[in-house]
Amino acid sequence: MRHLPLLDNQHWQFKLRDPALALTDDFSSGEGWLAASVPGTIHQDLLATEQIPDPFFGLNEAQVQWVGERDWLYRCEFVLPPDFKNEETIALCSAGLDTFATVWLNGKQVLVSDNMFVSHRVPVSALLRPGRNNLQILFESALRRGKEREAQYGQLPLWNGDSSRLYVRKAQYHYGWDWGPTLLTAGIWRPLWLEAYSVRIADVHCPAEVAPDLASAHLPVSITLDGSAHTHLSAHIALYAPSSEAVTQVTLPVTGSATIEHVLTIAAPLLWWPHGYGEQALYRLVITLQHDGEILDSREQRIGLRRLQLVQQPLADGSGTTFLFEINNTPIFCGGANWIPADLFVPRISHNRYRAWLQMAADANMVMLRVWGGGIYEEDIFYDLCDELGLLVWQDFMFACGLYPAHKEFRESVRSEAEDAVRRLRHHPCIALWSGNNEDYVVASSKGVYDATFNGDFTQTAFPARAIYEQILPQVCATLDPTRTYWPGSPYSGGANGNTNDPHVGDQHVWDVWHGNMAPYQNYPQLAGTFVSEFGMESFSELATIVSFTEPDERYPQSRTLDLHNKADGGSERLASYLVRNIRVPEHLDEYVYATQFIQAEAMTSAFRGWRRRWRGQGYQERYTAGALVWQLNDCWPVTSWAIIDSQLHPKPAYYAIRRELAPFAAGIARLSDERVAIWAVNSLETALEADLEINIWSLMGELVASERVQVVLAPNQSSELREIEDHLSEKHIVAVRLVKDGTVIARAALWPEPFKYLTLPDPAITVEHLEHNAIRVQVKRPAKGVWLSAGDGVSWSDNMLDVFPDDPQVVVATKLAHDAPVQVRWLKG
Repeated sequence: MRHLPLLDNQHWQFKLRDPALALTDDFSSGEGWLAASVPGTIHQDLLATEQIPDPFFGLNEAQVQWVGERDWLYRCEFVLPPDFKNEETIALCSAGLDTFATVWLNGKQVLVSDNMFVSHRVPVSALLRPGRNNLQILFESALRRGKEREAQYGQLPLWNGDSSRLYVRKAQYHYGWDWGPTLLTAGIWRPLWLEAYSVRIADVHCPAEVAPDLASAHLPVSITLDGSAHTHLSAHIALYAPSSEAVTQVTLPVTGSATIEHVLTIAAPLLWWPHGYGEQALYRLVITLQHDGEILDSREQRIGLRRLQLVQQPLADGSGTTFLFEINNTPIFCGGANWIPADLFVPRISHNRYRAWLQMAADANMVMLRVWGGGIYEEDIFYDLCDELGLLVWQDFMFACGLYPAHKEFRESVRSEAEDAVRRLRHHPCIALWSGNNEDYVVASSKGVYDATFNGDFTQTAFPARAIYEQILPQVCATLDPTRTYWPGSPYSGGANGNTNDPHVGDQHVWDVWHGNMAPYQNYPQLAGTFVSEFGMESFSELATIVSFTEPDERYPQSRTLDLHNKADGGSERLASYLVRNIRVPEHLDEYVYATQFIQAEAMTSAFRGWRRRWRGQGYQERYTAGALVWQLNDCWPVTSWAIIDSQLHPKPAYYAIRRELAPFAAGIARLSDERVAIWAVNSLETALEADLEINIWSLMGELVASERVQVVLAPNQSSELREIEDHLSEKHIVAVRLVKDGTVIARAALWPEPFKYLTLPDPAITVEHLEHNAIRVQVKRPAKGVWLSAGDGVSWSDNMLDVFPDDPQVVVATKLAHDAPVQVRWLKG
């Protein structure tokens, strides 16, 4: 097997297609060609050659819309290595072309593609010549081609973006979303290469299963070959433990069949666990194809051995059924986030940047990420890192917020796309679920075109894509990845009662807060579902991020630039409404940033704290909420959005709020009535924990009104109701609780009187003291709400956005904080 990457080293060039010229003349023209980057996008190439302004800066988005309306040409010359001609087959291979692409090799058309998610392998031996060869690619405007299809088949309903996107198998967020700009890319967005071989390993599948008692694992290995048959051909299968020691290996003769199958069985397997529940043990499966001792091809996969189940059983109170992920016989509360592509221009996301995003998710005690259906099937490095970090992945197929078509050609393209995605990703232990789409059933219900009882020809209904979600995709998953559950959409509840977003069955998107009737975020605990796969609250990016994309005279809360960089429908007004209801609205930008981020953090505390409380009891019957995935972890450009980490990797206060609420031990407190307060705690460990519960009631002026300390037991892997106390002074007092184990505080929570805007909050007299090993101690004389620490870019904090009380100093580790460097402190003022 020989490879020739057709990447930057092949001196790629690009140019704007001149419609006045014949295509062959345009390709051969010497005018207008500029250096291109492969893999890449047209916008990256135009930026690198200074043909367009940065579309992320200021109001520039509007100035680059012409890019997506035009056609583009790419070309390169490459030299065929002499030894390639010794092989029987030479294939041109593409991992992704964006999107309407036609490819010529030495003047002959070899490939036409209209789906950016489909890979291609085209035999080209007869077209190649010794020495120099020419490769040419035409990328046609996805906007124009989509509108042509829409004109042919008819306009379909959707939310977000141009309606023609529904006919184009392209990342849907490129058309603009309520958190992203409209930037219709084109280009060779994933690797392109030549491959020469006589026989190759085309596929390896190992759907490993762990026994119910976890004492053994069954690994059926299936190897598919492509190429001419050979005598004396053998396949060597080796399994290596996480320690790199060989567990078992075998050499099998190839008897002429294109498929080789063998079953490996191992005892006492080292198990792969989600983050926080155990180690992420990863085995290596290595397949080597040999001919008379010569290695012709090899393939390596990492495999995590874990027992995975999606449990849907009746709840004890009869309200519905669980939607619970169980790993290695352990029910897992799936706290986490939704993931969108981390840039509009995916090829420029470095491996280090992926690692930074995902490490922050793991550091926030997250267990699951949902790869949202309007983006992309992510890069291999994304799933590799999730395997390593123990982050479960809820994987959507790439459909979002619309009633997609289902004519024959579209269905065939989708089937190829799904087969590609499942084959590429199925060996990753991180993947927990395949899901058909994002909110398409909700769109259909809102239009009155979803009938759950209909079981005829879906393509002849007003919701034709049910043929995709309920036939094609489950068929592909059942055939190629039968060990995982397929779920038709998110949210989805089966729709038997006419509600596709039923809080009692399946998964639910909770948008009563922010969208809908803009319910108070304090209502989140009452808006619980069995599994909340979307919810969120907007906030501004960090001030440093805002400075990076604005002119100085645009740096005020309602500037034209900041309004443009808030894509939510009525976003600025909705954000202002939540501020007005809860806190005193500031005037200056730095204070406004803090205010919006404060509200987001409070909202996330309310949601995660209230829903994790519903993770109760042993077994399944009282797991009333089994997961909560915030919308969203990340951004794809600098924007006011629901992200808890902004586009420049600055964690917002909400990030720290979620980190505390998803910690192995978390305390909770809520008002039951004007006179009663409930206190609880959550323990995610598999063993019970004895601790001391401290309850202090403080006046706003810093007077300790009452204090109590009791011993409590936190039951394993569930929440425990600890105390109910009387509180007759709620308008002027704060109830603060701590869980203490062996003299160490392991969890804190506080209940403040609300709304905050009516409180007169005295100066808390905050002091910050530098300690050894980059630690600082924060202490106060009077209660302080929302203490936000900052010390410039590059400093990361073990905790932040703190509620601090007298006699309870908090120590925070500030990584990369220089000794005695100044620390800026902000808090909620009244």
